[in-house]
Amino acid sequence: MAEGEKNKTPVDAEQIAYETVTCRHCDGYGCLYCNKTGSVEVRKPAKLCPSCGGDCCLYCGYTGWEHPRGKYD
Repeated sequence: MAEGEKNKTPVDAEQIAYETVTCRHCDGYGCLYCNKTGSVEVRKPAKLCPSCGGDCCLYCGYTGWEHPRGKYD
């Protein structure tokens, strides 16, 4: 590999835009699912979870939002 190719990031790792929204599990008071901040970061545009309709489930990480930012993102 050439020197220039080592520093390139893969196409899949491009920057994803996130926005901060109120955690629907605790309504902004702070809980384990939002790290006691009352807000979570989700991919733009913010949409309620299609599986639970915002009532919190396993698929939304109990935040009520679709595509919440992961712990290691």
